Amino acid sequence: MNKEYKEIFLQNKNLIDQEIAKYFNSESKIEEAMLYSMEDGKRVRATLFLETRKLSLKEISKNDFLFALAIEMIQAYSLVHDDLPAMDDDDYRRGKESVHKHFGEDLGILTGDALLNEASKIIMEVSLNDPSYLSAGVYLLEKVGLSGMIEGQILDLRRRNNYDKDFLIEVYDKKTADFFKACTVAAGLVNGFSDQEIMSLENYAYYLGLGFQLQDDLLEEDYGDEINILSLMDYDHAKKWLDEINEKCRSEIEKFDNNGMLSFLIEFLSKREY
Repeated sequence: MNKEYKEIFLQNKNLIDQEIAKYFNSESKIEEAMLYSMEDGKRVRATLFLETRKLSLKEISKNDFLFALAIEMIQAYSLVHDDLPAMDDDDYRRGKESVHKHFGEDLGILTGDALLNEASKIIMEVSLNDPSYLSAGVYLLEKVGLSGMIEGQILDLRRRNNYDKDFLIEVYDKKTADFFKACTVAAGLVNGFSDQEIMSLENYAYYLGLGFQLQDDLLEEDYGDEINILSLMDYDHAKKWLDEINEKCRSEIEKFDNNGMLSFLIEFLSKREY
């Protein structure tokens, strides 16, 4: 069964990659940098949106793929800005030079800005075509905005040296889980799910995001002064906590039919080796 879900995951990635290739067809330097920033992604967040849509939809529409494209643009923007010298100052991303290192810091800043602007434009255009995407777009932009992902980045940058488990959870919730929530809940809103179903999707994404970040921590051999669960507990206790989070994550989507792919993502993201 895992083989089947891995194939679905790869199919989603390929379809989103095709949307990206079609969208950027100019020879301008900024579009070259935008395309460069979006290459080689796993498309986890786009897949979360598409597979949540499939909980009540057999066939994905053009609007869904455009919305998923916007999601991946937002992901790329966040990584481009995260790598900047004023942030994490990373020279490499996904096995190649980061955008600011390859194109210059000035274009790095503008590339992130352009990606976020284009994503917002796509969301508005999709919502004009079909108003059922409007509340989804609002929720998405809220969760990646000042009270969500951006606040998480600020907390991380301004963290105190003696942070505790509660602080780590808050950072991971804002930096990662809020974006996961944006993808699942946005799809649930387009689906017309009930408030209770939306809450279950939000909880699922919360635990999924925590599990994703904890596995990142467990894979990190040299985390230096970066926030990491291994600064607070040993590997075995952290692994046990991750297993408990995964169990809570699974329980939130048991009520949904056709939840196999979302269940697969729990294992895929929290037990990956890279």
